[in-house]
Amino acid sequence: MLPKVMIDAAVLVRDEDLLRLAQYIEPIRIDRDKPYSEDELIAVLQGFAGVIRLGGLIPELTRRVFAQLPDLRIAGVRGDRFGTGVDLVAAAEHDVRIIDTDNIGSAHPVAEWDLAMILICLRNAGAVYRQMMTGEETWANAGNEEFVSGELTERRVGLIGCGHVGQRLIELMQPFRVDLMVCDPYISPEMEASLGIVRGDLDQVLQHADILVVQVPHTPRTEKMIGARELELLGKGKILVNCSRGKVIDQEALIVRLRAGDLIAGLDVFDPEPLQKDSPLRALPNAFITPHIAWHAPNALHRYFSTMALEFEHFFRGEPLQYELTHRMVDIRQGVL
Repeated sequence: MLPKVMIDAAVLVRDEDLLRLAQYIEPIRIDRDKPYSEDELIAVLQGFAGVIRLGGLIPELTRRVFAQLPDLRIAGVRGDRFGTGVDLVAAAEHDVRIIDTDNIGSAHPVAEWDLAMILICLRNAGAVYRQMMTGEETWANAGNEEFVSGELTERRVGLIGCGHVGQRLIELMQPFRVDLMVCDPYISPEMEASLGIVRGDLDQVLQHADILVVQVPHTPRTEKMIGARELELLGKGKILVNCSRGKVIDQEALIVRLRAGDLIAGLDVFDPEPLQKDSPLRALPNAFITPHIAWHAPNALHRYFSTMALEFEHFFRGEPLQYELTHRMVDIRQGVL
């Protein structure tokens, strides 16, 4: 008899992923619209070896849940990269592995939008588009001759944050032969070697970069990590791209520099969100802004389930896991370690 796994998936589930997974487990989709209470969840999961929570029908995985489900061995979650909806201590005590693949599903589209923002800003396309719409354009003139204008090839790029998105962006930039420096204190020496990157601290990366890409989570440590001092260190005539979280940049300090004409910025995220209707960012020609769309690529949404299914396959085949959520991982993401 195959181990039973309950699946709550409010995301695209491809038949091929279910069929592959069914070789190792008995997948059971939830057939209801109302979320389970904790008591209902405990009752229905008796005898189950696993649960996949990619929707809103399964409540928090508490100590009581783990204590009363002796057969549970693995749980997968989405949208909980900081372990707020699962008791990781209790999970470890009851030998339940927790899998988190949330940022895998959106890593590729976000990295692609980072690259798109870089290319857009290199041609000052936000300002040029405005000119075209009002019939005020000047041909063969992007208006950013004093900036890192034109092509990306062999430009100096600084990357802050080298998680899944950052690593994918590095892949995408390889044909451009950029001079890359990365700031991320959590990269292992093995990963540094495999990616072939040069590391630096924050100040070194800021001073290196003609094009700065910020791709870090919002944590107490990263909040406003790019402020007035850092923008001054970055210098004039540079490009700043942020498709991660708005709060990691001091937005008011950035607006000051943009108003002065010191930078060109590509921004998909803001503080607060949604962006206020009267925000100066809406009117600044040297800011190309989009409404937090970097992650949203419907054709790629199946990855939320397919990556989770692959991890469950690894688990039930006795193979190593790639995306296990542990206390150490949460501490790293929160900037504690």
